[in-house]
Amino acid sequence: MRDLLPTLATAAAADERVAVASVAKVYRSAPRQAGSAMALFEDGRILGSVTGGCVEPDVLAHAREVLDGAPPRLVPYGIADEDAFQVGLPCGGQVDIFVEEMDPGLARTLAADVAAERPVAYVTVVAGPGRGTRRAVHPGDDAGHPLVAAALPMLLAGDTGLTQVGDDTVLVTALVPRPAMYVFGAIDHASAVASIGRFLGYRVTVVDAREAFLTPQRFPDADELVVEWPHRFLEAAPVDRRTVVCVLTHDQKFDVPALRVALSTDAGYIGALGSRRTTERRHLRLLEEGLTEAELARVHAPIGLPIGSKTPEEVAVAVAAEIVRTFRLGPVTRDEARAQV
Repeated sequence: MRDLLPTLATAAAADERVAVASVAKVYRSAPRQAGSAMALFEDGRILGSVTGGCVEPDVLAHAREVLDGAPPRLVPYGIADEDAFQVGLPCGGQVDIFVEEMDPGLARTLAADVAAERPVAYVTVVAGPGRGTRRAVHPGDDAGHPLVAAALPMLLAGDTGLTQVGDDTVLVTALVPRPAMYVFGAIDHASAVASIGRFLGYRVTVVDAREAFLTPQRFPDADELVVEWPHRFLEAAPVDRRTVVCVLTHDQKFDVPALRVALSTDAGYIGALGSRRTTERRHLRLLEEGLTEAELARVHAPIGLPIGSKTPEEVAVAVAAEIVRTFRLGPVTRDEARAQV
């Protein structure tokens, strides 16, 4: 849904009607997760996807009917393994997809909130007496309203999925601010990491004390460039469990203070660039400064999964893979990583 919103808001401003199909629930395996969405515009344009192509033609037929005046509907696609290829879901899973006409005012509200990095939930009743009822929910809204009361805990947790409100089944799509990626060190590797970080959905900030190296031309995909010593920046920066910290300067006068501060936060991923010799020297220096082995175990160093990467772009792929692995499955040991190569 997030990626569709700028275009939905533009269509709303032009009084163009749009039907939106959203994945409401996934059973077993499926190509896309709850909250994934696809839009059909009046002029026939299609944006987004709900199953990566498996059942899109049938979903679009429902969307066209909704644009022609039919009511919104929840459409189940349940495929047995033996019939999967014939019907269209080769994964053999099942998805429930809700198809509705998008409310122009809500589209504009949601798009503005997402652009401003404000948390908001899109709440729509997909089944029951209130089917088709929808609204935006923000932190601080009156929890006396049943839909708000049901959506707020999911919004605060960043969860998307179905919940029950009386006799109504409600889809809550949480649109929370992008998690932060802080990249320290304005080097070529940092530019590649910033680009792949943005691709993964992070709000990327590149920090370096050397202003001459920190230019938009060198970091076209960064959301923010900050001239500051890394540790000073991190002392004041917002950090939570979704935050990624990539220390890429491989210079102890920058790295050691930055890692010391990073390890005092709840950052979910902390990685540091450097050869094995550089990593060992930095490790010893941090021990001398009072950090424990248990604390230093949080640092992924040398940064990235060991896939034999050489170029900055290849290193960025290795870093991205390690970030995804850490958040989805938990940290991987170096021995485990080597065994996977």
